[in-house]
Amino acid sequence: MIEGYAVLPHVPLKPGIPCITPNGLRPLVHVHDTATRVMTDFRQITPVIVEPRSKITSALDKMKEKGVRLLLVTGRDDHIIGIITATDIQNESPIRLAQESGILYGDIRVEMIMTPLEEVGAIDMRSVSDACVGHIVNTLRSLERHHALVVEVDRKTGQQAIRGLFSTTHISKLLGQDITDPEYAAHSFAEVHRELG
Repeated sequence: MIEGYAVLPHVPLKPGIPCITPNGLRPLVHVHDTATRVMTDFRQITPVIVEPRSKITSALDKMKEKGVRLLLVTGRDDHIIGIITATDIQNESPIRLAQESGILYGDIRVEMIMTPLEEVGAIDMRSVSDACVGHIVNTLRSLERHHALVVEVDRKTGQQAIRGLFSTTHISKLLGQDITDPEYAAHSFAEVHRELG
């Protein structure tokens, strides 16, 4: 104890109390808001990347450190060659791979379990610009994915560039409801269709 400082009285907590947030307990976005409100825009936020030869344990540590659940995997010239998610690392796939290949779990590299870019769902930025949050929720649910990349296409050259991403975790936080919860889906689909007309 530090001399001269009194111990403050403590208050017993009651179950089910709310937490004060900057916006109260109201959701920060609604399904009818513009989709860009829930997009992680790489023009404003630097994406977190990982090299394909990095170990998955290092990739998971990086996710925890940066507070993300997805890393972009970079190849030569820093071009994106795939993605890896926390689910990829924490599900049974790496354990099965270790058993089948005879390598140690700690030696599994990102490139061994990442999703190659050509297998990743992507949404054109032009579609996103005209969409609402509800469109994104329904799109992620129909793709049965927790993430979708947003791609920007140069109209003259056809060149693609990754502009951002959508994440069910991020959208759920902003909506104040878990959009992956089947109970939410049941009433949210009706709400989305009603609100979007």
